[in-house]
Amino acid sequence: MESNKRYVYVVLTQTGTNVSRIIKHFTKAPFNHSSVASDEDLNEMFSFCRYYKHSPLPAGFFQENIDTGVFNMFKSIPCQIYAFPATNEQFEKYNSLINHFKKARKLYSYNLLGLFAMAFGIHLKRKNRFVCSQFVAYMLSESGIADFGKDYSLVRPDDFRFNEKAVLMYSGDIKQYGITTKAFAGA
Repeated sequence: MESNKRYVYVVLTQTGTNVSRIIKHFTKAPFNHSSVASDEDLNEMFSFCRYYKHSPLPAGFFQENIDTGVFNMFKSIPCQIYAFPATNEQFEKYNSLINHFKKARKLYSYNLLGLFAMAFGIHLKRKNRFVCSQFVAYMLSESGIADFGKDYSLVRPDDFRFNEKAVLMYSGDIKQYGITTKAFAGA
């Protein structure tokens, strides 16, 4: 990645939870969870997901960490990380939106009905409710970073892989991501 450009990172993963295996059974997609981050090290990675690693509910806006929670339940988690180029203005808009979600996190919850509607291609927006891919698409769309040619309520994790602005930055085990990128950077 060019050091003088700004990027927002979309992280696609496939954990081994029962929920992710069920979703994969129906979607046949390689990745069924999406997160978004403003830093290449993924220290500020957010999504709409479960709060507790052993229970799918309750769920909502959550800051994820590859060393804790669901990501810590498995030895290996396949992932792909895409960089989406952003202007300074788009990057600031993204950060403003994230700060809003951080401050108002109690207003937001998981869009369980939206998950089922999405599976059938039904457009269903619910106030202050998102599934992971809806949230990531909302963040990229509202900040002007990417367009998906459809309403964010219908965007699936697989759609990020094929977006014209997506630049594949990493493919492999998320547990090895930091180790691999530091090795390439000469650290």
